[in-house]
Amino acid sequence: MNRRQLLAGLAAATGTVATVNTAARASKPQSHPLGLTGFDHMSVNAIDFDRMLNWYREVLDLELDVSWKVQALDGKRLAYLSLNGIRVVEIVAADENGTGLRPPTSFAQHFGTVGFGHLCFATDDVDRTMAAFAARGVPAFVKAETYPLDGTTYERRVAFVQDPEGNVLEFGEPLRKAS
Repeated sequence: MNRRQLLAGLAAATGTVATVNTAARASKPQSHPLGLTGFDHMSVNAIDFDRMLNWYREVLDLELDVSWKVQALDGKRLAYLSLNGIRVVEIVAADENGTGLRPPTSFAQHFGTVGFGHLCFATDDVDRTMAAFAARGVPAFVKAETYPLDGTTYERRVAFVQDPEGNVLEFGEPLRKAS
């Protein structure tokens, strides 16, 4: 299965949701049955806390909200990072002997594992974003591509990079009507 087939399959699986979500974003927010009010953050466990914290601050230009130690967990270090005033990432120092999934070496392998797969940031221009990453020495994990959301009238342009520990980050333009 090539990357385009994999993207098309994923798009087909989410096509109806994309159409519904696009309409929902245009409407007035409603009360959620569980009392949820929005997204808060995604946790990224880091082998090298300082390196990861610096990368997310310097390469992604995220703002440090607060960094602290949890004494009840032997001084484990944590930090919250924000984008445009919205907290998006929490960096957590992993245990020295901690284990986890190996970083993916291909796009298909990335989607072949279970659990949280990647964190996606919105951008108005994926190509400009990826050029900025290239200028900062960060290669594309998956180059920018526009793919159709099969079964819908939408398409989306996205690209992916990996952080220093191999976590996958997506950058996506808004959904748009296919041309």
